[in-house]
Amino acid sequence: MGTINPTYKDRIKYELFHKIEGTLLIEEPIGWKDDEKEYSRNNDYHGVFAKFSNNLKFVGSGADLIDLIDELHGINAEIKLTKYEKHPQTDEWIVSYYGYLDLSTKSKENRQLSVKFSSGGIEQALKSRESEKVEIDRLTTIDGKPLPPLVTESVLFEGRRIFLKTSFTVKDAESYVLLQNSTNGQTRGCTTTLPLVLVNKSHENAHTPIAGTRVADNSWERWGNGETGNMFFAVSDRDRILQVKFKVNFKVNVTNYDRVNNFAFWLRLGTFANGSNYNNKQNRFLFSSINRWELDNNFFTIEFNETISLLAGESLGLLFDQNYDGENGHSSHLDILASQIKFEYFTLEEDSFYEQSTSKFILAHEMAERLVAINTNIQNAVYSEFLGRTDIGYIQNGLGAFTGNTHGFWVRGFEKDTSDEDNRFKSLTTSFKDFMTSYTAVWNLGMGIEIVNRQERVRLENQAFFYNFNTTIKLPNQVKNVKRNTAAEYFYSSLEFGYEQGGDYEEAMGLDEYNARSTFTTIINRVKNTYSQICKYRSDSYGKEFARRKPKSLFSTEDSTYDDTIFMMDLKKDEFGIFRERKWQDDFDAAPSGIFSPETATNLRFSPVNMMFRHGWNIAAGLLKYPADYIRYGSSTANSALKTKLAGGLEHSENGNIINSELPRPRFKPEWVEFEHECNFEVMRLVEGTSIILGKQVPNFYGLVEFINEENQIEKGFLFNLKPNGNGQWKVLTANR
Repeated sequence: MGTINPTYKDRIKYELFHKIEGTLLIEEPIGWKDDEKEYSRNNDYHGVFAKFSNNLKFVGSGADLIDLIDELHGINAEIKLTKYEKHPQTDEWIVSYYGYLDLSTKSKENRQLSVKFSSGGIEQALKSRESEKVEIDRLTTIDGKPLPPLVTESVLFEGRRIFLKTSFTVKDAESYVLLQNSTNGQTRGCTTTLPLVLVNKSHENAHTPIAGTRVADNSWERWGNGETGNMFFAVSDRDRILQVKFKVNFKVNVTNYDRVNNFAFWLRLGTFANGSNYNNKQNRFLFSSINRWELDNNFFTIEFNETISLLAGESLGLLFDQNYDGENGHSSHLDILASQIKFEYFTLEEDSFYEQSTSKFILAHEMAERLVAINTNIQNAVYSEFLGRTDIGYIQNGLGAFTGNTHGFWVRGFEKDTSDEDNRFKSLTTSFKDFMTSYTAVWNLGMGIEIVNRQERVRLENQAFFYNFNTTIKLPNQVKNVKRNTAAEYFYSSLEFGYEQGGDYEEAMGLDEYNARSTFTTIINRVKNTYSQICKYRSDSYGKEFARRKPKSLFSTEDSTYDDTIFMMDLKKDEFGIFRERKWQDDFDAAPSGIFSPETATNLRFSPVNMMFRHGWNIAAGLLKYPADYIRYGSSTANSALKTKLAGGLEHSENGNIINSELPRPRFKPEWVEFEHECNFEVMRLVEGTSIILGKQVPNFYGLVEFINEENQIEKGFLFNLKPNGNGQWKVLTANR
């Protein structure tokens, strides 16, 4: 039989629960008191979690129920064991704590069933699977339980203006072309491209011409069609306005001039229409000569700088030409060599814009719920006032309510279609850990587990929620055996904020993009700690814009660099209920500076410096003694010239230095205080209870612990660890009051 203390027989009870087999009151399990219970604050998520583990022995009806559940439902069955105590004054039954049985550890001996008991629940399920990457639109959980179809929204992309700059040069070993013709009295001519080589490709349609491509053209007006190999810009996908600038030097030698009546030599910029037909539309003659002696063995320099309106389907070629008439009745030849070709510069520049488009996306709250459900089999198990919205039952929209998540395939307009074998679509794939890492980096989000109506749920809030300045736990007696230590882990010598990806583009000058990674240093030099908040997802507007410019409708069989990339988006709803990206007017007092096209810039609140200020109170704890010193800019993989001024705040540059006194007030001081204090029934009711603060229910272990210190003075701190058994071992981080 289980060991039951007769004195407490009517004041303690134990309950087994299984969602199918129901609830059963049982005798006290043997070994319950050896649980090594512990409350500990998670270093990554900042929530306080209960931890305990021991081996229990069940007899009688309890053992029979466990055997039955194992027989019917197998090793994965979830059996909850709860301990209740009567309140000393009110006689109300109170949950002391609960946990879950691990049937993989079950054994029987002498009519006693042994099984391991642990805190388990949602936390354990998430922890065991948090790194598993899953397709967000899957219709079953990891364990095969059914899920409803994914609910997505649609966002209207108004477009980001991007400065494109493509450049060309000529390799020294290929810096010549030879034009050759022969005839017996007719007119003959040819065209060939200059030996260009791409240096930087910002335009999808820019190409290195194919060396040696020659086209016969006997017309003196040069109206012959071109070929793909002649073009440095081939078949524009849309109407464009290009600024074409170059300066070229070359030498001409007439190497064969045999029985020539007359001739002409040209350098021209040709526009060709009708796609791959390359029908000549317009010639810009940049140089011409009909005089052999003017040409032979002479150097020439040509400069060009014009704005060219190029229509969809049109192309550009930079070409050398010759044409000549030979003497009638005689074999004649004309060979002209253009050599030592060198470009001092050759660029195509464009203030580019792409028409509006729409994309599927999933809002942050729904994405968190989906990931929790996939990993734990529990649906609707997320509560977050920070990410919550009125349309899903919250009183108001949280600060992060309209944060959206999309990926390259959705941005390009791809849809899942299992009936189409050629469909290149791949689902948005991520893990719960990557979600939390990303939202912690961008929004300073934290996570805890709480119980409401006997059901566990995941609580996602700004980290300030988990460090509440209200006193919620008051210890009645003076604490004992006090030990104080410097919390050296909260002094940071360096900081880094931003994103794993962003700022490096094949398509354009990435240095205009501001949402990449930046580093900073502080005054601290006695420790080497880095405060690192690097987002797994992207929020660079350039990357998303380049993905958008390769829509499925035009590039259905082509991959892009961004296809399986996840993008975070800072969104809003307009007066018609349409989701759009936030612009500077939504959050800032003035237009940003230091970037191209500030009027079309998005995700400005997600820049590294603005991320830093949302983490400011975490960083400031170690800088309390140095208010006049600075956080100094170190380096960036992005545009560090961006300057923004949040509404009601000061202007800050991404590459500027920030005086420590500008950081938000820290909530704690970097000092650990460890002590002993008895954890009787009343104390544990405080630790495990909740308080109503400003109309909201907050777990007490997120508030301040008030205690009487070794100097008989009242002191306060945030609970980081508690082992309630025995003398009661407490560890708190001193509050900055």
